[in-house]
Amino acid sequence: MDDFNKLENGQISFEKNLNNPDIAWHKKVLSYQKLVDRWTKYFWNINKSYLYSFEDLRQTIWYITMVGLKSYDGRGNEEDFLNWYVRNKVISVIMYGKKPPNCTDAPFTPMRFDYVSDENLTEVSELFYSDGKD
Repeated sequence: MDDFNKLENGQISFEKNLNNPDIAWHKKVLSYQKLVDRWTKYFWNINKSYLYSFEDLRQTIWYITMVGLKSYDGRGNEEDFLNWYVRNKVISVIMYGKKPPNCTDAPFTPMRFDYVSDENLTEVSELFYSDGKD
């Protein structure tokens, strides 16, 4: 973590950046900020009445982008793959109430609780209305 603070202050040499996989990953993810911003604005403008907040949607798209980067197998153009991946995964979250990819232990959603899909209604009710006698 200290390396990221040094990176922001410009104290790490370029050669060390190339050899540190955490910093390389961080830079690679941040290189897709325009893609994330574009998809966030797009989905917010057409679905904002169903979404909890712009920031929750943006965080979800960042998460999906990172999962997409990990899933990319090197075939074709990486940015084209990420555009396809983000679009399809966000549509499945918003339209079909699916959980974000690889999100099983602590699922999250940018959707308002009023619009959670039927498959999650029991879980939401138990979470908020349980008597604490598990």
